[in-house]
Amino acid sequence: MQIVDLLSTSGATATQIGNLERVIGSALPSDYCRFLADFNGGRPSPSDFEGPTGDGSVVNWFFTLNQDEQTYFIPRRIEAYKDRIPPKLLPIASDPFGNLVLLDLGAKVFGAIFFWDHEKENTEGDPWWDNIAFIAPSFTDFVNGLH
Repeated sequence: MQIVDLLSTSGATATQIGNLERVIGSALPSDYCRFLADFNGGRPSPSDFEGPTGDGSVVNWFFTLNQDEQTYFIPRRIEAYKDRIPPKLLPIASDPFGNLVLLDLGAKVFGAIFFWDHEKENTEGDPWWDNIAFIAPSFTDFVNGLH
């Protein structure tokens, strides 16, 4: 995978990653930390992945720790989705249709990647898992599966 459109001229710093970990109250998986340190978000190529129903989807943008990119700034994405996705799920990317790629920070499947379908979200109460589907056991597996 390459990042063909950058959201930052440099990778995320250890301080930026540490600040994010403090905000979310969890360590990040080491493979995702390496991605942030190397690329700090952006548009990947290849970018297609298998969706939860076997149909394809696309990573439009991986989110960033670059504050100058507020649309894709991870802390801003956390704030925007805090009442829409279950706890311990971190938004790390979006597709062109308003759906999210999530990183699970819970102990049971720490580091797993999930797909959040905005069209099936619960709009009348707490967030649920009915619109969330497993994609890959780790960030590395997810990125290696992009085609």
